[in-house]
Amino acid sequence: MVVGAILAPIALVSNWAVSEITDTDAFVETFAPLAEDPDVQLLVSTAVTEAINERVDLPAITGPVFDGLGADLGPLASAGLGALEGVVNNAIRQLVGSTVDRFVTSDVFAGVWEGALRVTHGQMIAALESDGTGVLTAKDGIIGIQIGPIVEAAKTALVEQGLTIASSIPEVDRTIVVAKSEALAQAQVVYALSVGVAAWLPWVALLLLIAGVLLARTSVFSLVFSAAGVAIAMAILLIGLAIGRSVVIAEFVAADLPRNVAVVIFDRIVGGIYAGAVTILVIAVVVAVATWLFRRFELGRRLRERFAPAAT
Repeated sequence: MVVGAILAPIALVSNWAVSEITDTDAFVETFAPLAEDPDVQLLVSTAVTEAINERVDLPAITGPVFDGLGADLGPLASAGLGALEGVVNNAIRQLVGSTVDRFVTSDVFAGVWEGALRVTHGQMIAALESDGTGVLTAKDGIIGIQIGPIVEAAKTALVEQGLTIASSIPEVDRTIVVAKSEALAQAQVVYALSVGVAAWLPWVALLLLIAGVLLARTSVFSLVFSAAGVAIAMAILLIGLAIGRSVVIAEFVAADLPRNVAVVIFDRIVGGIYAGAVTILVIAVVVAVATWLFRRFELGRRLRERFAPAAT
């Protein structure tokens, strides 16, 4: 019964890991709602705008135009035209930023975000399985979200806005860094173990608990003990998640991720574990209390049956 109770939270986490990490659809279902979070939208918009501005050399594009216009002008007019060139370049950058902002906050972005998540998930699995084909590698220790598909969609939106120079934006291979950790190798080991044991570990824990109840002489008390043990194990898991939350968020912040975004991402990641642990905790407490009350009522009935004849 003790071993079964200890294995219960481990089984819960292992099953979550397999369903959440190895299943692309489950992964997308968890993280797709982030596309509607304002803090995440701001982070993505900033990253996409910076990526576009880095790859489009505006002075090289507008410079020849203004040089041609100022060829026959005097020194004063040429100086004014040079200042105008800077204004135009800044206006184009602002147009890029505002267009990207509108795109990221639009409904179309949700579909593009889902596509980016699917790309990211494939690379995450590639890193965890150590095949060396993904952006996430044990050597780099980088965990992040690919923004290449988002930049491509934003480029289309810019061209539709009339900014034809956006068509020259090259393919972007850039990642929004979520975390940098030297422990990615350990994560690979945990991933492999989770995939290997998740399918049968819950059944082992359940069989151990049932066997403990059946083999115990006082079956009613053993059922109370098993349920209470599972409840305590789940409570410890919830406490551990609460402590780990602050540690993981600190790692996210250390990777230059805004704290409010880090909080949203972490809560989305472990939301399934929280829900499962709370559900099992409530069920275990109800079973333990109900069984204990039944035991008390049963004891009272036996005492009345035994001493009732003597009292009369």
